[in-house]
Amino acid sequence: MRLFGFNKRRKIKIDDLAVVYTSTLFDVIDQGFPEIIEFVNDNRKFEESPNLQREDVIWFIMIIFAANNYRLNEFFDDSTVDKFHLSSLNELIKYIDMEEELIREMFLDYEKFFKDQLIEDTSIEKAMAKSIFVKYNLNDFQGELLKNQNEPNPVFLQELTDLLGLFTWNWSDYLVKFKVID
Repeated sequence: MRLFGFNKRRKIKIDDLAVVYTSTLFDVIDQGFPEIIEFVNDNRKFEESPNLQREDVIWFIMIIFAANNYRLNEFFDDSTVDKFHLSSLNELIKYIDMEEELIREMFLDYEKFFKDQLIEDTSIEKAMAKSIFVKYNLNDFQGELLKNQNEPNPVFLQELTDLLGLFTWNWSDYLVKFKVID
């Protein structure tokens, strides 16, 4: 609400925001990944089912976080992005049952991998879909023509892109209500 020109946004510290951000993304992933599995496994665009399992979630987690972290520069200065990035990575480590250093390396690798996918595509969601296509080796389950071209079926890719829009943090709405502080 704006009263006398003042915006009544609540202040939130970077570390507190990282807790909210990470836990919220994990909740969305926990609820949404089974839907993604079902969509991929039952998709008629594949010759046979890729047979993804719930245990295959780690790559999905890394892609979702890499995509969402990529967008931070659109909303924050470099200093805030660096602090938030470190803080959210520390939160991410708490959620994944792996060696801390391995998670850190994997996280950085996925961020680079995601940026490489984004070079080819203009939308975050489409780059997420392409990343999933590559990381889960979905090309192996396509018909020969597309398999030889090493390109995802465009209809499948668009449908997956649409679904992945549900896994992106809405910074525009969030920053209307909250002001991020150090």
